[in-house]
Amino acid sequence: MNTNAMIRLMSLLSIWMWTGEGQSLFKPQLSPDLQGKITSNTVILKEPFCVFEGPCVGCEIWLVAALTSAISTFDAQLQNSPSDILSVSPYPTAFDQSSKNFFVTRVGRLEIFPCDGSSNDLYFQVGKEGKCTTPNCNGILPDGSKVSFKYLLIDVNQNTVVRSSDWSDSIPLMTNKNPQSINEGLSARSGAMVVITTILCVAAALLLLLFFIMLCVACCGRKDISQSQGQGTTPMRAMNSIRIPRYDIHSLRGRAHPYDNPGFMSEGKNYSTSETLPKSGIQTQKL
Repeated sequence: MNTNAMIRLMSLLSIWMWTGEGQSLFKPQLSPDLQGKITSNTVILKEPFCVFEGPCVGCEIWLVAALTSAISTFDAQLQNSPSDILSVSPYPTAFDQSSKNFFVTRVGRLEIFPCDGSSNDLYFQVGKEGKCTTPNCNGILPDGSKVSFKYLLIDVNQNTVVRSSDWSDSIPLMTNKNPQSINEGLSARSGAMVVITTILCVAAALLLLLFFIMLCVACCGRKDISQSQGQGTTPMRAMNSIRIPRYDIHSLRGRAHPYDNPGFMSEGKNYSTSETLPKSGIQTQKL
């Protein structure tokens, strides 16, 4: 019996012994407490705590990510060539048209997934590394496909599969919509959205109109002031002030000419019937 046949027999025997001890097979499951656990090309699974019991020196847990239609392909490959399972379907070409439609990626050492460390907060994201290029990288899945997963316990020293879990349920990934197929018309919007949009548009138009009115008023006011200053018009005076162009004050009595008010020199004698304030009958208040 050659070496490959012996390794194959030992692998099948270990799997049979593990499943025949009354243990129920574990199935990879979606993480229950996370949003976005399924996208168009990624899936978030619960980490494999307490999946494989018993000591196994140098063993690691690996994950098989396959199209649901390729489950039988992987099972046949595991039965016929278990020692080649890590390299038979490298990721960069795993989902090409003529490929096997599955790949295997490393999750971690067996000892870091004990039974007492199980938690819903811990998860493993399939497709975390995007469009990677190494044979066993954690790459994205085909968009909108149906996928299934299986955990493997592999003795990396002997390059043999010690145990394996059951396949997960088929998980349909989300399908991206063609942007051209999205309806952007009013028929795709609710009545409340139309009302809110209308109110916001009217409010924005009123604010814009008010802004232009204020801008016009400000510009016209500045223009009037500049024209008044250019024509040399009389400065603004209080409306209730005494508008007398010429008058006498006690400090200027005895002068040949009364005091001329410069604010009214350009207006002539339109505001008084006499050239000066009356000199009799009015008590002049001393300053």
